[in-house]
Amino acid sequence: MSIAPQTGYVSAVPKASLTARARRSPLLFVGVALFIAILAVLITQSRPNDYQMMSIDNFGPDGTHATAQILRDQGVAVRQVGQLSDAHIDSPATTTLVIANPTYLMDTQLGSVASYPGDVVFLGVNPEILDSVDQTLALAGADSGAVVDADCADPDAAAAAQTTTGYDGIGASADTSAVLCFTDSSGASAYAKVETANGTRTLIANPEIATNKQLDKLGNAALTLRAAGHHESVLWYLGGYTDSSLLTWGDGGPAPTDVDANPNFMPPGTTDALFALGLAALVAAFWRARRFGPLVTEPLPVVVRSSEATRGRARLYRRARATGRATAALRGIAAKRIGARLGVPRAAGRAGLVPAIARATGRPAPDIDAILYGPPPTDEAGMNSIAQQLDTLESEVHRP
Repeated sequence: MSIAPQTGYVSAVPKASLTARARRSPLLFVGVALFIAILAVLITQSRPNDYQMMSIDNFGPDGTHATAQILRDQGVAVRQVGQLSDAHIDSPATTTLVIANPTYLMDTQLGSVASYPGDVVFLGVNPEILDSVDQTLALAGADSGAVVDADCADPDAAAAAQTTTGYDGIGASADTSAVLCFTDSSGASAYAKVETANGTRTLIANPEIATNKQLDKLGNAALTLRAAGHHESVLWYLGGYTDSSLLTWGDGGPAPTDVDANPNFMPPGTTDALFALGLAALVAAFWRARRFGPLVTEPLPVVVRSSEATRGRARLYRRARATGRATAALRGIAAKRIGARLGVPRAAGRAGLVPAIARATGRPAPDIDAILYGPPPTDEAGMNSIAQQLDTLESEVHRP
C-alpha cells in the first residue's frame, strides 16, 4: 500500500536579517534614510519655534517671543522677515521697522534703511550704524551690567525709569541734537533717540533687554515695548550674514537700486545650499563608509610560497621605481650567501668580506667592492646589470 505524499508543508527557511538585506540593496536603505532625514528637517522647520538669537519665534532665553506677543496683545501687528527685500512695507507712516542684530548690515543696506520714511528702532549699535543715523554719535565702552536711571526728558525712557547697560554704549559730541538716556558713570548712554527728516531713529545699545530672559527686569519691558509700539504695525527684521538685499517700501518710493558691487557678502540662499551640501555629504559618507561587521576568522598561519613573496615585493619596488632599494636588497642577499659559503662572519663587514672573495675568485678587490658596495643605479637597466654581475660573482665563488 502506497502512502500519498503530504502537501501543504514547506521546509523552514530562515529569513534574511536586516543587515543582510541592507548589504544586498544598500541604495534602498540609503533612500529611506534620506527620506526620513528630509522629513525630519521639514517638520523641524515648520515648527513655530526656532533658535535664532533675537527671533520673535524663539521661545528660548535669547529669543524675543515675549516682546512680540505682548505687542500683539496690545493690538500691534508684528511680522518678521529675514531678508530686507522681503519687507514690502505698504505704509511706512504706520509701520515701525525694528532691526534686530543690526551689526550684520552692510553700508548699502544702512543707506536704504536711512532713507526709510518711517520710524526705525535699532536693537544693538556699532560705529557704522551710529554714523548712518547721526554723525555726532560715536561708539563708547559702557560699564556692562550696571543699573542706570533714565535721567532724561524722553517719555519712553522716563516710563522705563531704569535699565541695564551692555558692553557697548553711545557717546556724542557737544553739538548733538540726539536725546541721550541711561548714561552710566563713564559717560556712555544705553539709549538714544534722533529725529531725522525721514522719521525717528531709536538706538538701544543693549539688545538683551528685549530678550525673553531680560524683558521682565527693571524697566526693560516698558522701554522695549514703547520704543517699538508707537504704530499699529511692526516689521521685525532679523539680520544675518547671508542677506545682501535692500529695504523696500510703498509710500515714499522704493529703496535705491544703484548699489556698488561688494564681494564681501554671501548671496541669498547660501545657508540653504550649504545645508543641502552638508546633508548630501553626510548621506554619501554613510553610504560609502566602511561597514564594521563581525570579524572574519581565518586559519593561521597562512603559508605563502617564497616565489610569490619575491614577485610581490619586486612588483612593489618596480611600481615605486625604487631601483636603489631593490639593488641594495639584492646586494645584501648575495653578500650573505657568499659570506656563508666562505665562512666569513657577518660581523666582519665590508673589510673582511671583500678580501675573502678576492682570494676565492682571483678578481681584483676594487672590482668586487664596486659590485657589492658601489653606488645605487638610477634606472632599471643599471639594476639589471648589477644583478647579472652579482649572479656571476656568486657562481664563481661557488664554483668547485
